[in-house]
Amino acid sequence: MKPQVVFISNNLQGMLTSGSDWQVQSMDWHLPGGSNEAIISAPVQDPNSISLRLIRSWLGQAVTIHKPSGEILWRGWIEEIHLDMQRLRFGWGTHKLLSRVIARYPQVSPLLDPLSSWQYTDWVEHAERLGKLGAKESLLSLREMDPNKARHAAVMQLNQEGLDDSQALVLLPEKRAPHLTMRLKGCWHRLDWTLDGEESGLIAHLPGGKSQQSFGLSGSERLAQSFTTGSEAFPLGQIGLRIAMLGDASDDLRVKICADNAGVPGTELDNSLLLNVYLLGGWRWQAWLLNAPLSLNANTRYWLVLERNGALDSSQYYQAETDDGRGYPDGECKRWNGSSWVLLNQDLRFCLLAVTETSELMREVAQRAVQGGVLQGVQVWQESGVWIPRWREIEKTRKEALEDWLGLGCADENPLSALVNPDGVLEVFSLPRLEEISVQLGSDGSLCLSSGVHLPLPLDLLGRRMQLPGTDVDESMMLRGLRWTPEEGLMPVV
Repeated sequence: MKPQVVFISNNLQGMLTSGSDWQVQSMDWHLPGGSNEAIISAPVQDPNSISLRLIRSWLGQAVTIHKPSGEILWRGWIEEIHLDMQRLRFGWGTHKLLSRVIARYPQVSPLLDPLSSWQYTDWVEHAERLGKLGAKESLLSLREMDPNKARHAAVMQLNQEGLDDSQALVLLPEKRAPHLTMRLKGCWHRLDWTLDGEESGLIAHLPGGKSQQSFGLSGSERLAQSFTTGSEAFPLGQIGLRIAMLGDASDDLRVKICADNAGVPGTELDNSLLLNVYLLGGWRWQAWLLNAPLSLNANTRYWLVLERNGALDSSQYYQAETDDGRGYPDGECKRWNGSSWVLLNQDLRFCLLAVTETSELMREVAQRAVQGGVLQGVQVWQESGVWIPRWREIEKTRKEALEDWLGLGCADENPLSALVNPDGVLEVFSLPRLEEISVQLGSDGSLCLSSGVHLPLPLDLLGRRMQLPGTDVDESMMLRGLRWTPEEGLMPVV
């Protein structure tokens, strides 16, 4: 088989064209991801047409590798280019290129925010590079608590380091005819270019901390804080409050989520208990987790009710940190004095996190990549049943986030994986794939299907069970990697 290289862009004409002049030296495929890496090379047909500027413009361009019959074997983009001219080897790569940068710097006080110890600048962008290369982003972390210095550092990284696409010039031992070599990366790796983050899924009031409200004693048995949801339903999964124990109380703390009843807590919708062992050690942000997501309606007022599950005790009780300054505009705080709810001129410091199924998060992140032109679509074949907080600060790339979520697997403990298929669509599925049709490994390293039918494309083999020579079916292993070279053909990577 002689694979055919096809460049999606048309600006390769003149120096090089798609087709038979390109030699595919190697291709490999991995899970998760699918197409992983490929190396192609070709002689320069017309040395007089060599343009270093044109060659550099190819970085990041889309490439597919086809079977002679036309089926797509491998799909990705150009990561590195090397040009040999007599005894000189020029090199260019996408590693340092950037089109967008954001910087972060430490919070003034880590007590202000239970979710993040960082503050972020606005994005700085290079419009021309963004148009040609697409979004290639970087996160810069600084130690100084200075927003102006942080933004200046982001601008400097974008305009200086982010322009560099060249690699070291190499002196070859002997002269060579003009020749090009390209290292390609699969579409999955393009997801490493863009940072992940999500602002939705959070209802919080974090300012304050200089005032406290006691509860769990006579005259102040319980505290309640109302809040209002936004324009979309809110699947509540986690409640955060800043709490301290006074004395040596031995009971636990319960948070109830209640409907609103004419301005006071009404029907209890759910509750969560925090054990006493977590309440030792002074002031800290505490988290109450719900057993299952509680769906809160959009644009609706609800209440958090905080109470101890033991007897009232004026010598051993609890305090919640509050804000007696700016206040929370979408709710109010009240205290139960034993007979009625009393309005307080303060608000609890609280943090509510919505949760989302990891498979849905993968679908959303992939859809953003579709909008950015990196992927052509997304298909989730297996819902995970695993719920995690929706809100995420900017810290990881989309690829890193997807790999983390895949690593959590399914609620039924089946593993999850994903790959970008030949059409550029991200597929999320459980393992093994097509369990009823396993792959057999011959003693010579060749692969065949147990059914004897024609071997499918490499991307269709990934994730199937592979039976080794001399073993039973129940001793099979997962096929997670493949490699092709002209000399050895298609071989598993074990």
